[in-house]
Amino acid sequence: MFLQMTIKRNPALIRTATRLHQEGLIPPNTYVIDLDSLSSNVQSLKKTAKEHDICLYYMTKQIGRSGFIGNFIEKNGIEKAVAVDIDEANNLIDNRCKIGNVGHLVQPGKHQWKRVLTELQPEVITLFSFERAVQLSREAAKLGNKQDVILRVVGEDDLIYPGQFGGIPLCDLESVAKEIQALPGIHITGLTNFPIMQLNTSHLEYEFTPNLHTLLKGREIFDNLGIKVKQLNAPSSTSCHTIPLLRKYGITHGEPGHAITGTTPLHAYDEKQKEVPSMVYVSEVSHMDENNGYTIAGGYYSRSNMENAIYGNNETILGKSTPIQNISNENIDYYGCLKRQKDMQVGDTAIYAFRAQIFVTRAHIAFVEGVDSLSPKVVYFQRRGM
Repeated sequence: MFLQMTIKRNPALIRTATRLHQEGLIPPNTYVIDLDSLSSNVQSLKKTAKEHDICLYYMTKQIGRSGFIGNFIEKNGIEKAVAVDIDEANNLIDNRCKIGNVGHLVQPGKHQWKRVLTELQPEVITLFSFERAVQLSREAAKLGNKQDVILRVVGEDDLIYPGQFGGIPLCDLESVAKEIQALPGIHITGLTNFPIMQLNTSHLEYEFTPNLHTLLKGREIFDNLGIKVKQLNAPSSTSCHTIPLLRKYGITHGEPGHAITGTTPLHAYDEKQKEVPSMVYVSEVSHMDENNGYTIAGGYYSRSNMENAIYGNNETILGKSTPIQNISNENIDYYGCLKRQKDMQVGDTAIYAFRAQIFVTRAHIAFVEGVDSLSPKVVYFQRRGM
């Protein structure tokens, strides 16, 4: 999905990834992340957000959710993370990262609230229901805390991705909010919904989903209840391009994830986006038959939309493309499958660039500095799936 754009905008990353693999400095089944371009992306996001008075929480699940990358992002300007689940929050807080929002995609378990409140200490907690609010309230009251929360609201016509259902129905928001307001230890401070945007059919611009209307209607309900909305959080494809669009509707918070590596859907089609592609997946041709070359895997993602990969053992790899053969999502990805070419060899590097979610894979991650230099360096290697 991002291969041609990465060849065009960040060929040094591909050359470095190939060199590191061919020299045995990284194994196959490794994502290589260019920290130099990632740093620039984070700084651009921070600058754009400041210009439009929007607060950002960075997301790390796509790039390994480690304390290393969390600290790196914070040093470059985005100060707090959104943790998709408590395990991500634990990884980050154990490395002294700061948590902005926890609970938006995965709610903490009923016995985890004490750790959330005493150790994670997020700026806000996203709640999906009155029942979870009661659990949080009990623990907060025991500790003498008053925790800010935002409620996830969902409308009847909203777009919801499979496996991500949950939230307070818009038609029930007024009554549920009143009940939550009455609980001790909780202070409602805003609303959220997901996804607020998606790429249009022309692949040239984002369009708002019906979820935006739900979020704005929720704000009206809170206004009528006298609840001051300090946070109107609108995640999905938060980038330098979309931040001004969000601000037009009074959005206060965004959560960049793929923009940090220059891999939102729009980045695959528009080379003028500020953020530069900064991540590739490195494999190796393991063996071949008459028609196919099989690459060592473990890092593929079912929604990656891969079409082609490049292969080779030196800088000529940039000009050697081959189609990706279909792989069943029902089976474990022990191997990838490429159409065999006449000059393909066992041991060749295979480079892919696609929309990744590293945290659901069995892949390693190599964070690299100096891809444009004569001596690029792996500064942190994160081993996974052991």
